[in-house]
Parts: sequence; structure tokens; C-alpha cells
Amino acid sequence: MDELLQEMIAPAPSRSDMARRRRLVSTFVIVALAVVGITSLTTSALFTDNETIVGGAITTGTVDLKTSGVLTFAVPAAGLAPGDAAFAAVNVTNSGSLAYRYAVQYQATDVAVQPATAPTAALSSQLKLSSYVLDAGGVASCDHLSTDAATPLAFALAPLTTGSLAKFIGDAAPGAQANDQTLAARAVQTLCFRIDLPTATTNDYQNTSTTITLRFDAEQTVNN
Repeated sequence: MDELLQEMIAPAPSRSDMARRRRLVSTFVIVALAVVGITSLTTSALFTDNETIVGGAITTGTVDLKTSGVLTFAVPAAGLAPGDAAFAAVNVTNSGSLAYRYAVQYQATDVAVQPATAPTAALSSQLKLSSYVLDAGGVASCDHLSTDAATPLAFALAPLTTGSLAKFIGDAAPGAQANDQTLAARAVQTLCFRIDLPTATTNDYQNTSTTITLRFDAEQTVNN
């Protein structure tokens, strides 16, 4: 009796109803998954952009020291006599793009010009070498008139150094040193070099000769 009443109140679903319910559940699941997928695609997408730029050339500067060439002292045709002086002007040019400071070293070399049978005296032991700046702030001309009473930029007393280079103007060591000369890019400085033969020079030094070699060393001033 109870079972009959139960069937009347809640009859068992038919097979067609069960199939329909299964289809509805499957459809719901598929739709739900599709919504989740669409949502995932929508929320994970990003707008992006990029741009590449190419920089200009990075170029280094130059330190380029040039001189006017051979050091030629204006020696009288008859040669120096005790008490004489000879002069030579040298242009120092900064042909580079960077300012630099420079130093000068010198070396004397004695040349044998006497007859082979005569003793060779070292003229370098008698000479004095001096230098001056030839411009508005220094001497006006490279001669006796301008240099006799002027204070030299640098000087080396007798005997002059032979066999190796010696410091003369400034110091070739890195960094700013006392008496280093500074030149801006494309600037020119003229130096006057003077050689003196003292009046006390004896006959031993007749018909003798010496050459002077100068070495110029330059380095950048910026960051140094």
C-alpha cells in the first residue's frame, strides 16, 4: 500500500526524462567550460609594443703633437767663438682634437771633426742650453736682444747630458708636472732654444762639434 502511494505521489521518471536530464547536464557542463575558456583567453591577452633605436657613433679624441722639424741652430759660418750664442726656433703644434700637456727631454752628442791625430774634446762639456717661450707672454724674438735679459723657461748648465735623454722642460711622467707646457686643440706654441759657449772656453775646444736632440712627449689633460 505504501509503495503504491509513493508511486502516486512521486512517480519514477521515465527513460526519456532521464535521457533529457543527462543531455541538459552535459550541455550545462559544456557551456560552463566554454565560458571559462573564453574568460581565460580574454583576461590573459596583453597589448604589447616595442621600438629599437640605434645610437650615433662613439668616437675617441686624438692627441697629436707635431714640431717644425729639424733643430737648426743659426751658427755663424765661421763657427762659434767663446762668448757666442746660437739660436733655434721650434713650433710645437697640437694637431689633435684634445688639449694636451707636453714635456721636452734633450741629449747632446759630441761629433769628432778634428784631425784623427788630435785629441777630441767634448764640446758638450762647455755648452749651456736654454729655452724660452716665443709669444706675447714670453720673448719677442729668438735672438740675443730678446733673450739676454729674459728668464728662461728651462736651462741645462754645462756639462750637457750625453748618452741618454735628460729632463729639460717639464717631466714626461704621467699627470701634471712642474713646468709642463699645455696646448689647446689646434693651438701652436713657439719655443726658442739658445746655446751658449762661455768666454772661458779654452783652445782644446777649437774645431769641435756637438748636436742636440730634443724629444717631445705629450699626454691628454682631460681626466689626467
